[in-house]
Amino acid sequence: MKKIVNRLLGSALMIASVTMLSSVSASASTYYHRTPTRATAHKAYYTTDTKSHTFRANGNYNRWTFRANHDLKNYRNTVWTTSQQTDITMHGKKVRYYWVRNSRNGASGWIWSGYLKPVRAKATTPSEATLVSRMRVAKKAQQIVTVIQNGSSTATLKLWQKTNRGWQNTLTSASRIGAAGIGNSHEGSSTTPKGVYHLSFAFGKAASARTSGMAYRQINRKSYWIEDPHDRQYNTWQNRNWANNKNEHLIDYTKAAPHNQYQLAIVMDNHGQRNGSGFFIHVKNQWATAGCVSINYNDVRTLLSRLGTKAYVVDVQNRAQLQNY
Repeated sequence: MKKIVNRLLGSALMIASVTMLSSVSASASTYYHRTPTRATAHKAYYTTDTKSHTFRANGNYNRWTFRANHDLKNYRNTVWTTSQQTDITMHGKKVRYYWVRNSRNGASGWIWSGYLKPVRAKATTPSEATLVSRMRVAKKAQQIVTVIQNGSSTATLKLWQKTNRGWQNTLTSASRIGAAGIGNSHEGSSTTPKGVYHLSFAFGKAASARTSGMAYRQINRKSYWIEDPHDRQYNTWQNRNWANNKNEHLIDYTKAAPHNQYQLAIVMDNHGQRNGSGFFIHVKNQWATAGCVSINYNDVRTLLSRLGTKAYVVDVQNRAQLQNY
């Protein structure tokens, strides 16, 4: 019975030594062979063990012993960086060790590779300019207006201009959007439609407006935006003698503030998309919109002055959604 116990104990000690699943407990009289030290890539790790140690080298390559020098329990949540490696032969099997240095106080020593887990690099978030440049619509656009929601009915509007140096932000303006925010819209939803839309033309109270090629129309007393889904001219500008109250009589919104939304406006062309009608970038007042995007009058003027025929708007709930368009 005593022989069996001794055999079992000897086998257990051999397994523990080879796998190194616990701290190395070899005495100073236990020697190992190790390979010459080699430089290795500097990589960051954290340790998964708090009971073992790092070790300093003792002896030559054929008579090498473990000498503990730092307790890993004292280095929780710290980073160890590798610089060298060696393989130690234990009972006929090679075990990889790395020479590491700690970021907190410079502590260093050899540590078994099995106790090291890579520190994952934090994912870098692309800049907004990078996201704009990667959008599919950027291939055909000269100007892109991004509208990114930042509150229940507020957003930040930015104008991006294509240049020889890439996409440049040339205007930023605080915006009001639909009372229901940006999302999947329909007629009467008070939601600013999510997605990308061509900015097709502008209109307003004045006889003319400065643009960079975008067409402009002056509102008159016969100007209506048709918002009656049963009208065959639904979601278009029409000059008529009369239209029912489901349609917008544009001149009614060119009065004194705060009823001057259409003093100047730019059409977000969603014609045929069946997600509502009459979506514009127009002059802001103190209220949320019925689905349009609104900014202050001077910013509408500046925006329009820079828009040409290849201008698009992208309405999104957050910056990450820009990559969808």
